Amino acid sequence: MKKIVMALAALLVGQTASAALSANSSWEEIFAAKGPYVIHAPVVYMGRAIDYTFVCRDGDSLRTKAPVDVVVNDSTLGDGPTKFKTVETLILSTPINYVHKEDFCDASYNKVVCTPMTYTGTYPMTVNVKVGRKLNKGREVFLFNKSYTVPNCDNASVN
Repeated sequence: MKKIVMALAALLVGQTASAALSANSSWEEIFAAKGPYVIHAPVVYMGRAIDYTFVCRDGDSLRTKAPVDVVVNDSTLGDGPTKFKTVETLILSTPINYVHKEDFCDASYNKVVCTPMTYTGTYPMTVNVKVGRKLNKGREVFLFNKSYTVPNCDNASVN
């Protein structure tokens, strides 16, 4: 009986704590809450997609708050499981005002025609982030939106 009462008390405390998390909560409180909470932030492209909450401003660039693993596919040919290998660990960065060049290729009418494309833009320093809560069986419920401003790297902490 004592175990059941303790379990119910723990459940109520957990629900009270989760009910307290709202758009008025600080980002420190949201990052610390973890557990069933999920943060869906836009991404910055640095050779791969990096979550806005994991970047900081370093002058005219955005960079990761900490080094990230550079991983390659290390699978041998065959039916075995895919294996990955970390080849290095780097701090990634990109200019805030970016220019991205790539070839756009169209493979129609039995020939491939590629056209060089240039994309330019500016990463915003404040973005809208969605916060949700995990439910059972992989489901999730949306809780709120919150504005997030990219911190300067000299006072950025890793979440």
